Amino acid sequence: MVFIVVAVQSGLDILKQELKRRGFEVVDLETYNYPIDAIVYEGNSFQISHISRNNMPEMTTGQRANYGVFIVNAFGKSIGEIEDMLRTRYYSPLFDLN
Repeated sequence: MVFIVVAVQSGLDILKQELKRRGFEVVDLETYNYPIDAIVYEGNSFQISHISRNNMPEMTTGQRANYGVFIVNAFGKSIGEIEDMLRTRYYSPLFDLN
C-alpha cells in the first residue's frame, strides 16, 4: 500500500471519512502545516495560499522524492474516481482500453 497524505478542504467531512476508510492519511487543508502529497477541494476555484513551503515535500530525498502536490477538484466526482486519481496521480486515462 502506498502511504499518501491528503489535505482535504473543510466542509467535505463525508469525503474525509471515506478517504480514511480507504487507507489514506487525511488532514485538514486549512490547518495542517507539514508535507502533503495531495489536496482535495470542491468549488470553482482553489486558493493557492493554502499551500505553504511547509506543505511541499522535499524534492530530492525520502519517500516522496520528486513529488509535488497533486490537486483534485472533487466536484462531480465519485469517491472511486477520486481514489483512483490519488493513487495513480492521473486525472484520467489517455485513452479508453475497452
